[in-house]
Amino acid sequence: MGHVFGHRPGKESTMSDLMLDVDQAGELKAAFRRAGWTNADIKKFSEGDFAAKVLLVLMGLATIVRAVLKLACTKVFNPAEFIGKDWKVWRGPADGNGLEGDEDRDVREDDLAVIDWEQVVLETNLLKDETVVGGEEKLLRLEAGSNIRLGGKAFLSLWEDYQGNRANSVLEKLYQSKGVKVVYFFGTVLRRPIGDRCVLCLYRGDVGSWSWSYSWLGDDWSAGSPSVSLASV
Repeated sequence: MGHVFGHRPGKESTMSDLMLDVDQAGELKAAFRRAGWTNADIKKFSEGDFAAKVLLVLMGLATIVRAVLKLACTKVFNPAEFIGKDWKVWRGPADGNGLEGDEDRDVREDDLAVIDWEQVVLETNLLKDETVVGGEEKLLRLEAGSNIRLGGKAFLSLWEDYQGNRANSVLEKLYQSKGVKVVYFFGTVLRRPIGDRCVLCLYRGDVGSWSWSYSWLGDDWSAGSPSVSLASV
């Protein structure tokens, strides 16, 4: 929701002030439903101090400030410079040697000068009743969709922002506002020196700091390991 600033008025509400009749309860229920709230969301709202903050807004004593989650996305990702010697963008088909043909990446990312991370989609690509999907199959499902698969440029933008801003970085804001702990970048498929196909990832460790890594496409991905995409326009 963002951050609410202000001071709560000194007057305390009595229990009689808080009694809801059937119509009022129904109005609240309908409002929550229209906004897409789940039972878990309502429970969290009831247990925390969100209600007090919303009251301040309704009384005109505070405003809601949304976090700015826009980042420039202009630098080209060079695997050999960032990871190490002989790392490359995969070329050609998945069953080839990765050294010949077109680069295996979503070239639409090249046209993105700025990414608004509020608009980014976290995709699991799981079908009904699936708990995991193989990396190569996940990539095929992403390619079959219309969303722009974010890759090396988006990864580098997020990582450099984190290096400079840490607690105020977009990555940390994504964690604080949406609970995001890990994201994978299927928009650029990398070739490991030994010939494996990999994708980049950013993850938040138990100590509260973000790190980068890469994962083999032969692995499985669960709902807790989404890839990042942007709706095409």
